[in-house]
Amino acid sequence: MSSPICSLAYFSRNAIAGTVDELNCEIASILHTARRNNPARNVTGALLYSDGCFAQVLEGRREDVEHIFENIQCDLRHSGVTVMHFHDVGERSFGEWSMAFAGIVGVSMEATVTGAGMVEPDDIMSTEAGKNLLLALRNVVYRDDLGRRVERGIG
Repeated sequence: MSSPICSLAYFSRNAIAGTVDELNCEIASILHTARRNNPARNVTGALLYSDGCFAQVLEGRREDVEHIFENIQCDLRHSGVTVMHFHDVGERSFGEWSMAFAGIVGVSMEATVTGAGMVEPDDIMSTEAGKNLLLALRNVVYRDDLGRRVERGIG
């Protein structure tokens, strides 16, 4: 019998100092590492960066997701890491991507995640915020992916 798939969603603040170019370079490094390492553990997911904050969903076997998340928690590029949800799911939301990426320019991540304006991570109610994060992330990732496919003439 195969292990159940679990989903972990978290929110964190950017702790990367430097110029916009240096920030973009660090985000590219995060994505490169995830896209290189996640397939070996059969982990999928999506990363969203906006307004100085990260939101990410990881999907896979519980022990694999926990291993990756432990590394993220120790990563000095993140601060204020807050788990939004961590539970078993029937199917993956981001099964097509070892790590999808989307950025939202000019939109507050916290407003997107909570649906209720700016709040501190400690004040976010995990269950509802996790659902909002997953929905927002799915919408942005699928929209951006569809746009790229149309640009390449395959959508």
